[in-house]
Amino acid sequence: MTSTLTTPPQAGGRPAAEELYARAEALVPVLRERARTAEGMRRIPDETIADLEAAGLFYVVSPQSEGGYGHSMRELGTITRILAKGCASTAWVYSFLVVHNVSITQDLKQLLNGRPFATAALSAGFQATPSGTAVPVEGGWRVTGKWPFASGIMNADHVLFVTLEERPGDEEPAVLGLCADVADVELIDIWHMAGMQATGSNTFALDDHFIPADRRWTAFGQERLTPADPNDVRPLEGFSIIRMFDVLLSAVAVGCAEAAVEDMHARIQTRIVGFGLGPQREHPEAWGRYGQALTEARMARTLWDETLRIVTDLSDRGEAADVETAAKLRMASPRICQVARDAIQIVVEGSGSSIFHLDNPLQRQQRDVNFLKNHSYLHPDGAFVPAGAALLGLADPVDGLLLI
Repeated sequence: MTSTLTTPPQAGGRPAAEELYARAEALVPVLRERARTAEGMRRIPDETIADLEAAGLFYVVSPQSEGGYGHSMRELGTITRILAKGCASTAWVYSFLVVHNVSITQDLKQLLNGRPFATAALSAGFQATPSGTAVPVEGGWRVTGKWPFASGIMNADHVLFVTLEERPGDEEPAVLGLCADVADVELIDIWHMAGMQATGSNTFALDDHFIPADRRWTAFGQERLTPADPNDVRPLEGFSIIRMFDVLLSAVAVGCAEAAVEDMHARIQTRIVGFGLGPQREHPEAWGRYGQALTEARMARTLWDETLRIVTDLSDRGEAADVETAAKLRMASPRICQVARDAIQIVVEGSGSSIFHLDNPLQRQQRDVNFLKNHSYLHPDGAFVPAGAALLGLADPVDGLLLI
């Protein structure tokens, strides 16, 4: 099913950052209430997409010349972290749809149809692992292939993907970014997962499907965005899509950890420990566990805040990161996720067995963050080894992991 976005952002001008944060906070209990239903659907409910739209959150970084709010990475990252307190899958899909819209605004403006936002999913195959083939024909390409992990495709109208364009003779195939309509792809229902269940990150396929030349997409990976309108106020101009992921992926883990610790504080006040052991608030070990969990969550948040500051500064200046900064950013996201996972685990171990009821957000937070930790961009093996080698001058920093 595709998106329900049909209206422009709310009237009344450009809302301040604090107003957008308040709107996101107001949605947290709503997202929590819907989370189990969303997991069962294995996609974000249409009602949630409508709520995000009504709050104006989809338009946070859309250019003002297109009717958006023109805010920066700081606002987008913070909103993503807040939404994750209610539902990690919703925060994930929200942030991906917003980032993918940056690509549409860059290369495929015709898809906006006079609006500041159009929904598009993106195959996680991305630039590092292009899939399928595109055969040049008159007016475009005929495309065949299969692309996995398209987060948000169940709530999108379009899908972005990277493939290989066939070249004549002995020429090597060229990496090519294209955009198709979700209505034209075959959806392969593979998303039966233990965590991040509601992201609907299914596989999609095309079989000798014609894609016209005006659906070419170039704003992927480390390519820097170029201004569509030199007079426009767009904080993300001159910035690369990959840098945004340094903030947004780990924001989901931080939001989950913060929510888990906040709930632990409330639970200790009222929980009665089984087997006649009395109120948990009278148990010193509960005090200690809470202190440990809070400290771990603060550590994750502190590193994330610093990452957000660096990425926002780069974005505002329209600059690429140097090798040292890029390597440090690349290592931060996995570590943030690890520490957030540790905070949640401490909460789980001090909360009894009732938290494993499927309606309890804590068991979902544990599953979701454990799942996130194995994402290719959040896995330590894929970050610390190449980044450490680059910092030591032992490897080329520009590699398939998109350090720059």
